[in-house]
Amino acid sequence: MIHNTIKIALTLPGGNTVGNPPNFDPKLTDLASIISGFLNIALYLAIFMAFYWLVWGSFQYILAQGKKEDLAKARSRITWALIGLAVIFSAFFIAKFAAQVLPPGNGGLPF
Repeated sequence: MIHNTIKIALTLPGGNTVGNPPNFDPKLTDLASIISGFLNIALYLAIFMAFYWLVWGSFQYILAQGKKEDLAKARSRITWALIGLAVIFSAFFIAKFAAQVLPPGNGGLPF
């Protein structure tokens, strides 16, 4: 089997040379690594969406100009965004804790 790798060397001013970085060879051969990649993407996407929802609610609150209905909608949006962030972060920390308690191997968590 022929394995082609790219060798990179960087010469810095002063003559110092930085050698090759470690081989970047993602192992997408098993289901756990694929699921782990999708879970990481989903986590970042969920955090982004919750933060966007929070900022959007904040702008609505500022632009409500004292109208009770608009203030209630904005307050509700901010509340749900904060609840969403709390759920996302608690799920992340629970998963990380479970990964430490249940070591990877046969039946462990994929991340």
